[in-house]
Amino acid sequence: MSPMFEWILAKRHLMSNPRGVLFTVASVALAVGFIVVTMGIMESNNEIMLSRMVEENPHLIVNPKEEEKFIHLHRTLDLLIWSYPGVISVSPRLQVQAAAKYKDNVKGVQILGVYPEDEEGMMGVREKMVRGDFYDLLFKKHAVVVGTKLAEDLELNFGEKIRLSRRNESMDLEVIGLVEMGTGSDSTLVYMPLETAQEFLREGDIVSQVGVKLGDYNAASDVAAALRSATAYDARSWQDQNQDLLNMMESRDLTNTVFFILILAIAGLGVANTMIMIVTRRTKEIGILAAMGASRRSIMKIFVIESMLQAPLAAILGIGLAFSVSKLLLMYPVAIPAPGMAENQLVVTLTPELLAYAMIFPVAVNFLAGIYPAYKAARLDPVEAIDSE
Repeated sequence: MSPMFEWILAKRHLMSNPRGVLFTVASVALAVGFIVVTMGIMESNNEIMLSRMVEENPHLIVNPKEEEKFIHLHRTLDLLIWSYPGVISVSPRLQVQAAAKYKDNVKGVQILGVYPEDEEGMMGVREKMVRGDFYDLLFKKHAVVVGTKLAEDLELNFGEKIRLSRRNESMDLEVIGLVEMGTGSDSTLVYMPLETAQEFLREGDIVSQVGVKLGDYNAASDVAAALRSATAYDARSWQDQNQDLLNMMESRDLTNTVFFILILAIAGLGVANTMIMIVTRRTKEIGILAAMGASRRSIMKIFVIESMLQAPLAAILGIGLAFSVSKLLLMYPVAIPAPGMAENQLVVTLTPELLAYAMIFPVAVNFLAGIYPAYKAARLDPVEAIDSE
């Protein structure tokens, strides 16, 4: 028999059973669409979380030596860090816990004493300013830039003075800027010049950490390891600082992979069930084909081809469903609360790799689901098949 015979017969079978084809295609398309949308949302969330870990924080932080509270020779350390390849910014910082008071409102705050130009190179603070200019801290010694949520909680306005207190020390400073970092720090953050923070702490020319930004954030672990080896300072990469979160992301990815496999298995069972029903209805026809000289291999190919011909349509419909959901989420944004962070918008990121998987999924499902019914059809005895009706 001609090789085209198997394709022609497979297409004729599909055209004679439009309802069965529709059910099969719809079940696989829904599975594909669901998986693509879910994976697209996961991809978007992972990108946002990774961005917040590496773009909104130093790529690595150098902390004081063991049993020391501060870094005393930070200028020497700065020069050493700059000697490593890929370093694009180094920002010495002095962290101070204090109480902020405005009128009758009091709140605990985290003071960051910095060199504004160095901090800007590392954190890009100026583009996050809601009001004022971060570089004004270069010229105004007794001034601060505060987080927007902190200003809101204290009912503090731009240009007014805030009192910072720590133990027996207090200092009144002018608010010359409001910044929104998009994290939980907005409710406690107070930026001030490094010299002012040192004056407030009365500990001399010291810092509590040195933040570092790299051209390639993936190199942070290697640079941190090199610094720990070359010095006694405690250097930690962004991976070290977010290890629990990274582990959680990996665990979630594994769990979702298992879930997707189950979804595909369910869709495959739907395809297999439809194909088995087709084989059962066409038992006599299969017997006649065998009696006419069709080999078992040829009969098996007919039903595998029949199953596979439904895959492209299922893939197209599944991808179309995913695109539709993606567009709907852009038209009607859905915000996801993120504790300690700004809200995330629910977004479906459709990458080329994801769309490639969407084409492969239905082909694999239909092929695997069509093997058993095709094998069952090929194993039918011609005489018994013809006499079955």
